[in-house]
Amino acid sequence: MKLARYIGNGRIEIAEEAVPSLPTGGLLIQTEASGLCSGELMPWYMDQKIPHVLGHEVAGIVIESEDGRFPVGSRVFPHHHAPCLQCELCAQGLYVHCPQWRKTKLNPGAMAEFFAVSAENLNDTLLVDDMRPVDAALIEPLACVMKSLRMSEDGREGRSTAVIGLGVMGLMHALALGEGCIGYDLNVGRVAWANQVGANARTPSDSVPADAIYVCPGSQAAFDFAVSLAKPGATIVMFAPLGPGQELKVPQSVYFKDIRIVQSYSCGPNDTLAAATALRAGVFKAEQVVSNFIAIEELPAAYEEMKHGRILKPMVQFP
Repeated sequence: MKLARYIGNGRIEIAEEAVPSLPTGGLLIQTEASGLCSGELMPWYMDQKIPHVLGHEVAGIVIESEDGRFPVGSRVFPHHHAPCLQCELCAQGLYVHCPQWRKTKLNPGAMAEFFAVSAENLNDTLLVDDMRPVDAALIEPLACVMKSLRMSEDGREGRSTAVIGLGVMGLMHALALGEGCIGYDLNVGRVAWANQVGANARTPSDSVPADAIYVCPGSQAAFDFAVSLAKPGATIVMFAPLGPGQELKVPQSVYFKDIRIVQSYSCGPNDTLAAATALRAGVFKAEQVVSNFIAIEELPAAYEEMKHGRILKPMVQFP
């Protein structure tokens, strides 16, 4: 089978590998659609994983199953990490900190013609027969957005909202927040795309104060802009980490304005369920956040284009 492998220094290759075996109690999936995550563009993060098969935003058809909940022929979304649902951390809803969560993965990865899902991963696998594969493949990234929105809640009605950065994750935030949210980006092409697909987008030179600000780029400059937008009592959500060796600098104005800073890392089963529900309700369609639907052979070129901000997001569709 064909797959896409990260080989270091910001490069990927298309390779051939044997189809994985059906894991005990798990599933073997034929991939239908797999999206490229913006996190897979960061060399400082990816170089730690070499060799690494890309892909975790995925939907596919079960071709072998040892779990009756997911019969052969059904379409599924599997999260690449799944918690045990039994430990103290899971009981607190801290699923991404469960020891099992980090240990689980898709084999060999979801940017492949076939992949295996372990029995443990089935704790966060959903049946999605009623969804298009290109929409179902967006459950994982949208689930991360659902967690971000959940982490920002402070119980107040009528809050004004802003999103900083209109890459695919920022755009998902803006579309999920809906009317009244303002998205900001320095890239005028991203601003134009966001406005075209139904978001309210502009450049930072035309800014408006907000009660909740979602910072999608992992940078000090993006955080500083969020602070400048924050009303007294506002919440700033840091959606992405800064790079290695960088420490977030928080100005004293955050204290004097009672600004709350929260983090939002990945997502758990509650968030994937919320994301699937939102996609079924038509919060957005894949065409609004995926700029390029491609074959796997086209992924190396699309990887470079996304890395340099020339396209928004590619998604591989498998025949």
